Amino acid sequence: MDYFSVLNLNKEPFSNSPDPDFFYHSREHVDCLQKLELSILLRRGLNVIIGDVGTGKTTLCRQLIRKLSKGKAVETHLVLDPHFADASEFLFTTAKMFTGNRPPKGSNNWQLREYIKQYLYRSGVDQEKTTVLIIDEGQKIPVFCLEILREFLNYETNEYKLLQIVIFAQKEFEKTIQKHPNFADRINLYHHLKPLSFSDTRSMIKFRLEQSRGSGKRLDLFTLPALASIYRATEGYPRKIINLCHQSILAMIIQNRTTIRYFLVRSCARRLFPHQSRRAKKLIATAVIAGCLAAILLFLGTSNPLKAYLPWDAGGIKTAFLPKEKPLANNPAAGPTSTGPKPQIPPAAGPLPMPSEPTPVPSPEPPFAVEVQTEVPPPVKTEAAAVVEIQSDPIEDSSPTMDTYAEVLGSVILRPNETLSAIIQKIYGSYNSKYFKSLIFANPAIEDPDRVDVGQTIDLPAIPARVKPLAKKIWWVQVEEKDSLADAYDYVRSYPRKSPPVRLIPYWTSKAGTKFAVVLKKYFSSEDAARRQLEELTPNVSSAGKIISLWNEKAVFFADPFLGGSQKN
Repeated sequence: MDYFSVLNLNKEPFSNSPDPDFFYHSREHVDCLQKLELSILLRRGLNVIIGDVGTGKTTLCRQLIRKLSKGKAVETHLVLDPHFADASEFLFTTAKMFTGNRPPKGSNNWQLREYIKQYLYRSGVDQEKTTVLIIDEGQKIPVFCLEILREFLNYETNEYKLLQIVIFAQKEFEKTIQKHPNFADRINLYHHLKPLSFSDTRSMIKFRLEQSRGSGKRLDLFTLPALASIYRATEGYPRKIINLCHQSILAMIIQNRTTIRYFLVRSCARRLFPHQSRRAKKLIATAVIAGCLAAILLFLGTSNPLKAYLPWDAGGIKTAFLPKEKPLANNPAAGPTSTGPKPQIPPAAGPLPMPSEPTPVPSPEPPFAVEVQTEVPPPVKTEAAAVVEIQSDPIEDSSPTMDTYAEVLGSVILRPNETLSAIIQKIYGSYNSKYFKSLIFANPAIEDPDRVDVGQTIDLPAIPARVKPLAKKIWWVQVEEKDSLADAYDYVRSYPRKSPPVRLIPYWTSKAGTKFAVVLKKYFSSEDAARRQLEELTPNVSSAGKIISLWNEKAVFFADPFLGGSQKN
């Protein structure tokens, strides 16, 4: 049955094929995708994505290829099944895939490695391209392939790796990594994909219906209890969600209904996931038995009316299963430890005399007294914004008030082939979730961080960096300094590629305000070495250059000047 026309759909909303058009940008997948994109653009080398079956690894793989294909300077190669018979087959396949031509006939393994290395150097250095090798089903990679991949990572320049490797694998690949520490040490990004939350599950179902519907009103096929039942049955795994939604829609059409409700989803889930139904029945039966036993024990602990009908002493049950009662302080049966005068116990013969008026019985004291002391916790010390004076003298631990610098560093206009993660990396010196969340909070107009339009203005919040100065004095080569973020970022954009790479360091001082210094990424351990480097720069770069060894005033840095650099003598 073609249910497209019945539900006013253009195509199947819950197809199990990894269609990039149906890729829902959940928080889990967007975070992974942005980390991958940033690692590849920075040419960091090896990236490993681990996830259970059905967490969306293959769909994420296709989406990554789709995003990277937009840039002309990036070429991607995909290996769907990495189960090779031997090293020669793997090297031959890789060489043919990279170059598009068959390697020379009769080439041995060493020659194939040299063939691949020469291609990577031509592509990565001469043509300035980024070559990406993506491997799906990474848990099938043989051990000899891991060693070859590790050797590929040795093909590098002084600044970056020539080959970027991304491996999508199931959880059993973790054991393989643990057995090969020399391969594990090369991993730059290690990300574990988790199932979706209920909010993302609900949004993914809604997104797929909207992507596949034709003209007309919105499709609200699933009730809220039905969505909760889907999440409970699938535990947030995308593949299970898609299969269960597909079966629920078919059942709705067959039963001539207009909406999918809770019980319809449950019936489909029992057919689709029978093992979960059996497990749920076992859990319910265990809970019922445990409840009955608890009720029996509680009943026997409070009274013993069944004693006359039981062939054994029911008190034994009480003694065996219930804790013994502790005697109270004023209990006459407590023996010598009880306090106060002992009451006179009448003889057993004859009835007890009845008092004319009821005598008030004093309430027993507790068996022990507890003195509750409220301990006031010490005040929590909050860590002030990192303010560092870069000089040889000891650093004073004092910070300016928050109103000394603006909350926003400035703004930049997004250009083609630029991403938010790349902007964060260039301005703050590194990428992490704190910078990303602060940027999204400062730009409420951004609805989807992965789909920001070209020409949109991006505001960059002022986030003080935690600066850790080095033990010995160093020098920077500053090639430019601007008063606005837009001017400084445009300078970095137009900086000559063949010149030594630069980075942006925004900082604030009480006299000059917020400044944006553009310095070489490499800092120097001597002033002479820094000056020689400045003299070697082209005139258009070195015209405004100077040597920096310290900031005379205490400065608030928004990018750590010591981060990511390496000393040159």
